[in-house]
Amino acid sequence: MIRIHETVVSPRPVEDVFAYVADFTTVTEWDPGIASSERTSGEGGVGTTYDVVATFRGREVPMTYEVAEYEAPARIVLHGSGSAVDAVDTIEFFADGGGSRVVYTAEFRLKGLLRFAEPFMGGMFDSLGKKAIGGLRSALGG
Repeated sequence: MIRIHETVVSPRPVEDVFAYVADFTTVTEWDPGIASSERTSGEGGVGTTYDVVATFRGREVPMTYEVAEYEAPARIVLHGSGSAVDAVDTIEFFADGGGSRVVYTAEFRLKGLLRFAEPFMGGMFDSLGKKAIGGLRSALGG
């Protein structure tokens, strides 16, 4: 398993930050590795699904994400699945003075023959994760 764990601090109130990040259609605004994200069912809470197209090494990788946990404004967990990877994104939100702190953990399991390359791909995923967190930091004004 490949794991990315990062923290973002924002001057925005935790309720606003949660509302923005928990709407997974906004991921295209801050994660340069995501080409598109469209809500396909639900209203944002548990069971809501999103069709996401990630870009990986110049290729488009379609995935379906489903909200597995939704505790506004404290936590959201999304499970993603595609032909080559399964992902679990756990995003936790904390009030921090007048602003907020976001703790983002993403776990990836490669499928098929790619699973044998997983031990060697951590650095590439770490780089992609840092770009996404940098984008989130900018979007949240942190």
